[in-house]
Amino acid sequence: MKRMLLVSAAALLFAGCDTMLPGQSYPSGQPYPPAYPGDAYPPAPYPPGPGYPAPNPYPPAGYPPGPQLSCPVTSSRDWTARVDMTSGPGVAPTLIVTGKVITRTGGYQVTFDRTLQVRKTYPAQAFATVIVYPPSGDAGQAPVTHDLRGEWPLRQPIRTVEIRCGNETLANITPVATAR
Repeated sequence: MKRMLLVSAAALLFAGCDTMLPGQSYPSGQPYPPAYPGDAYPPAPYPPGPGYPAPNPYPPAGYPPGPQLSCPVTSSRDWTARVDMTSGPGVAPTLIVTGKVITRTGGYQVTFDRTLQVRKTYPAQAFATVIVYPPSGDAGQAPVTHDLRGEWPLRQPIRTVEIRCGNETLANITPVATAR
């Protein structure tokens, strides 16, 4: 009985597949997948015509590195967040976040990303990203504590601030204090 079920499942799987032997092509002579009639974006080699610049290697020289997936911060502490509501003409509320991060060795440069991500829910939640640049040369082998401070203008009240580094969450600050 088990063999019969196995054979019938394999037959169904094989019948549902579009099988081709090596070197075989579709009846139209086109390789898989065939082009659809009226395809808005048919495949074309780069460059498609004269006047286009030659392709450059990616990423271009001098371009900042891609997103940081692993965080070289070993620990963090003393995180605070407050909204400065200083009154005056032309003065917007400002979110101020401070904290300390510790790296394995010296030579690292640690800063906040200049952009603040705000999730537009009620109450609003902000995400501040810590960026860590590795040492460019020789570095001391003792752990180093870095003091961080970030300031961002706000357009709405913030209830929670999450501090991120790479794919890790370093802190979640709730509630955010308001200073007048």
